[in-house]
Amino acid sequence: MALKASLKVQLFADKVMVAESEDEDLWRRVLAAIQGAGTLNVGGDEDDEEVETPRRRAGKGVGGLAKDLGVSADALEGACEPSSEAPYIHLDPKCWEAFKKNTPQRGAKAVSAIQLAGTLLCLWFTHGRLDGRPTQAQAKEVLDGVGVTDKNPSRAVKNCTWLQSRGGGIQINPAELSNAQAVAKAFVTKQKIATAS
Repeated sequence: MALKASLKVQLFADKVMVAESEDEDLWRRVLAAIQGAGTLNVGGDEDDEEVETPRRRAGKGVGGLAKDLGVSADALEGACEPSSEAPYIHLDPKCWEAFKKNTPQRGAKAVSAIQLAGTLLCLWFTHGRLDGRPTQAQAKEVLDGVGVTDKNPSRAVKNCTWLQSRGGGIQINPAELSNAQAVAKAFVTKQKIATAS
């Protein structure tokens, strides 16, 4: 025996329902917008304004960052899943494992976990047109996603040639942008860092 659910969209302002519809097409479009699959055409007419979802907003910057890194937008999304909502970057565990395998733990070419997360966040904040600068706390949140901690994040940022602590956040040193991009590209492509000093 198959049951058919009655689908309904309800719009609330605080706890007061202000609109309701049983239109199945509207329900599908609302669900798609909530899940980040695209935009919701509010009025049903093609000329009506569309509501952007976090995934759609993020997509506008993904292409630019991918181009700067020399990777495909799909590869960048698969490795980092950039978003306009915190924690902004979601590290792919396989890319993380490959990065650690391909990067020395000590020496001039070593890259700590917080340096990687900070680098990806800084590059994304620029391309994703996010407000302000990312913080070490936000970089720690990114690392939490793959169950990694950095024992001394402040020292790691201070000792990083391409990262700078500024105004309560971190940023890319403009003179070292190519090194930051090389680190990000190595993470996305699961390759060794090509030009970082």
